[in-house]
Amino acid sequence: MVADLSYGFSLPATPKTVFEMLTNPDFLSRKIELAQSGEYNTAGSAPELRIEVTRTVTADLPSMVRKFVGEKLIVKETQNWKQLGTDLYQADFGLKIPNAPVDIAGLISLSGSNQTDVSITAKVKVNVPIFGASAEPHVVETIKKVLLDEQNLCRDWVTTKNN
Repeated sequence: MVADLSYGFSLPATPKTVFEMLTNPDFLSRKIELAQSGEYNTAGSAPELRIEVTRTVTADLPSMVRKFVGEKLIVKETQNWKQLGTDLYQADFGLKIPNAPVDIAGLISLSGSNQTDVSITAKVKVNVPIFGASAEPHVVETIKKVLLDEQNLCRDWVTTKNN
């Protein structure tokens, strides 16, 4: 079985401004600060850019899941950004958790004009027979908590930089 992840929010800035924020080294450093540790790398240049972020996060997971992944998760995120139009940016993204049988792949979209709608969709698969389907909703909820923190970081960044 596969669980669907869907998350969205709006920011008071143009898609170009939001794209520039998401790919800004200072922003990426702040994103890592939300976790306990991490690092990032970028390759390419706008409007086609690859970002790799590795960070350690504490996850509130059921004990059965913690047996597989531990108390703290090392999450490796890859985003491959492209500009598809004047006000449309998209990134294919993947999340990998070393030593955990979890596959997460999806799409981030930035669209709008004076305001940006951020849309994140993904498929979450836990590759453990019988148990995987019951773990997937917990993984989705954990990712949504991280996304809420990132949403707040984005909102703070845009508000501070636009004033």
